[in-house]
Amino acid sequence: MISRLLIANRGEIAARIARTCDRLGIEYVTVSVAADRSLTYHAAAVSTVTLPEGYLDIGALVHAATETGCDAVHPGYGFLSENADFARAVRAGGLVFVGPSSRVIETMADKSSARQIMAEAGVPVLPGTVRASEDLDALVGAAADIGYPLIVKPAGGGGGKGMSVVRAAAGLREALASASRTATAAFADGRLHLERYVERARHIEVQVFGDEFGHAVHLFDRDCSLQRRHQKVIEEAPAPRIPAAVRAAMFAAAVQGTKALQYVGAGTFEFLLVGDEFFFIEMNTRLQVEHTVTEEITGLDLVEWQLLVAAGEPLPADQAAIGYSGASVQVRMYAEDPFRSFLPCPGELEVTHWPDVRVERAFARHLDVTGGFDPMIAKLVATGATRDDALAAARRACEDLRWQGISTNLGFVARVLAAPIVAAAEHDTAYLDRIDPVAEFGDPDELSALAVAAALTAPDRATPWSTGAPGGDRSWLDPTDRDLGGLDLSVDGRAVTVRVGGYEGDAVLVRAETADPSGPAVQTTDRSATTRRTTEVGVTARRTDRDTITVGSTPCVVQRVGEGWICQVAGVSRQVRYAEYRSLGTTATDPEIRSPMPGTLVQLHVESGNPVEKGQLLGVVEAMKLEHELTATHAGIVTVTAAEGAVVTTAQSLFLIEERGAAL
Repeated sequence: MISRLLIANRGEIAARIARTCDRLGIEYVTVSVAADRSLTYHAAAVSTVTLPEGYLDIGALVHAATETGCDAVHPGYGFLSENADFARAVRAGGLVFVGPSSRVIETMADKSSARQIMAEAGVPVLPGTVRASEDLDALVGAAADIGYPLIVKPAGGGGGKGMSVVRAAAGLREALASASRTATAAFADGRLHLERYVERARHIEVQVFGDEFGHAVHLFDRDCSLQRRHQKVIEEAPAPRIPAAVRAAMFAAAVQGTKALQYVGAGTFEFLLVGDEFFFIEMNTRLQVEHTVTEEITGLDLVEWQLLVAAGEPLPADQAAIGYSGASVQVRMYAEDPFRSFLPCPGELEVTHWPDVRVERAFARHLDVTGGFDPMIAKLVATGATRDDALAAARRACEDLRWQGISTNLGFVARVLAAPIVAAAEHDTAYLDRIDPVAEFGDPDELSALAVAAALTAPDRATPWSTGAPGGDRSWLDPTDRDLGGLDLSVDGRAVTVRVGGYEGDAVLVRAETADPSGPAVQTTDRSATTRRTTEVGVTARRTDRDTITVGSTPCVVQRVGEGWICQVAGVSRQVRYAEYRSLGTTATDPEIRSPMPGTLVQLHVESGNPVEKGQLLGVVEAMKLEHELTATHAGIVTVTAAEGAVVTTAQSLFLIEERGAAL
């Protein structure tokens, strides 16, 4: 058995591997960059090695393992977990690599060769490129033969990073360039693969294991169709609503493929399911983020299986001995704002209450979420006797988790879990991309303003928010309003006017008039330039506890901070302040295009003095391995106010667009 293991990763997967090592009595060494030294798994490590150049430094990782007396290296997932050069270097250093051979990693990392091998093994495949390439001209030529729509995939990694769907030749070259940049940053490999894109499919995967004695088994399936931009959000096991014959054929294909590869270790076959047909899309030669749901229904520790097989032992169980019961759902908690185009939200997070489910995390309460890594903060894993039980438990977990600080996706996910289409398992891989969170679930900007206004105008004025508010007999309310009055607020720079219609017992009747967030200025932090709209039907808002105003049926936690308020609603945070009164119907065009998030200005598409048209691409900001395009909100002459490669902050002005002739 392995005696000392180097965990060559970070975050919750490092903590997960450490937990199994603790149970098995295996010593372990961790690695870290400066920003990660406070993460919990370092505390029980034999030692922690600092990586000055980060987690992709193969030489430093191998050196760390040999210098600290390790006999094996576990790559986790992401980073170098599917890098054949890393596996080769680990073994060349006399160490055990917890994973398959470098030959298999290399073969399956090349999506084209993987598809060819699977086709020869009798596994159904989709048309695509023969080999991966960084040559954009060659890829453009190959696309003409494959046909549209097609999907661009990085050859050197997974997790949805760099993947994009291209529906016409006009958008291909830019999509290829963007994908190659993302893949190089995430996996140190800019090669790309093209494949025909299948509409309205489900993403089903089969967990497999193989050992060096030629044995191979499956550990059932998972449904990963609830994903956004190819990044998984909610996973479940077993996969629902699959005919028994199709499921059996999928299991057989996965095991057949595992044996054809002479595969050793944990792997996952990913399929697209369309009706009763399934197609191989790729094999992940590592542990998956969603391995937890398989563990929950089988009762097996997949990390333990990895360590045993890597040490040269046979599989702990044959196929007949592996069963499952119940259902399990995993939710990925991301530092992002679903109601603002899912923008990454780095910053401070303080958890005040964890839900009573399995939580995979690498911190106890406080976490500084940086922009340099994947935005996943933690994973919530809920298990039940039935799928309905597991879905309900997962939703409760999202609602029960309490935190302060940055925005997350949990409020959005809780609503998705309650959607009838999800309950019926009738969703597909594009379902989340088709959802407009504001249209489906309400606008947190408006809800925050309504909550604050209700607190200020509550029948009982002795509220915790009354300090600093206009006082007296509410004569500060707009006396010309057709209701009792109106209060102008600013929500993260966006103007929202709240109309107070009256009182119903201890509740206030309020409605909002706001700038429409659907216009082109949505990418900036100041959205007052868009058209204004009014919520015609008022809602009641009442204080339900000291810090909570419930607007309609939506609870909003409101806290007074300085001269304003921080409101947390639907999992996201909003800063609310007083604003000067605006006349109805007035609009203005903000000449500045600002960064919607902290990150790096990775690409400029214009130069100062260029004329630009509304909607024209100006530049690209990257954070947390995701790219966000900045486009012109109106026509004019552009001035670039930041350099390509510059590190930028939220709301920093990057472009100034003056109307033609305005400066004369």
